[in-house]
Amino acid sequence: MRERTTALAVALGLAVAGLACSSTEANVVNQYFTALRANDQGTLTSFAMVAFDQKVDDWKLVSVAAGTKTPATLPDLVKKAADLEAQQKANEKEYRAWGNDLAVYPKLDQMRTKRSKGDKLPPALQPTADKFDAFQAKDRELKKATADAKAAVEREKRNVALSVGQTDDVETLTGEVLSKDVDVNLTIGGQVKPYVMTLRKYELTGGTGARMVARWVVQSLVPKG
Repeated sequence: MRERTTALAVALGLAVAGLACSSTEANVVNQYFTALRANDQGTLTSFAMVAFDQKVDDWKLVSVAAGTKTPATLPDLVKKAADLEAQQKANEKEYRAWGNDLAVYPKLDQMRTKRSKGDKLPPALQPTADKFDAFQAKDRELKKATADAKAAVEREKRNVALSVGQTDDVETLTGEVLSKDVDVNLTIGGQVKPYVMTLRKYELTGGTGARMVARWVVQSLVPKG
């Protein structure tokens, strides 16, 4: 009898936990589409990274997939951006040192003059031109990579801020990122269409070692399949 009672208690506990979890996701879904219906951009942008450009007449939460956990990436993204910027500056420094060399500068000046006039380069200037082009190509590559890396940092900082709020040391926070896919049926133009809403929550640790309070953020909303 005691074993049966214990099993029943465990089953009820799991059911309650499942309902609580489902209720959390349902609240996010309802809040999103309620704000969307009211065109409440202030509310939408406070917890969603994605907008939806279609009129939704009705919505229904179908299922919530098991969540996944991955390490928080912001510190690594910040380091990557800093490393790329350092490489770009080092390339600039190396180029200036090479271009200012007394053995190089006259040839570099001649090469630029001939190119500006559209003249063909003599063989003696070709090595200088090749090295100049290599520096310029690397500079363009590193500048683009640095810009892309910085953009990725800003996107992730916004994601983090939506989940845990504004914090001064956001770039150094460590922890885990929880993600869940929520299947929803959306009634659009009288037709029911299946969509997947991806939710994300940042469970991070601040400088004091305490875990920060976080909330779910709507990361994406795409047609299912």
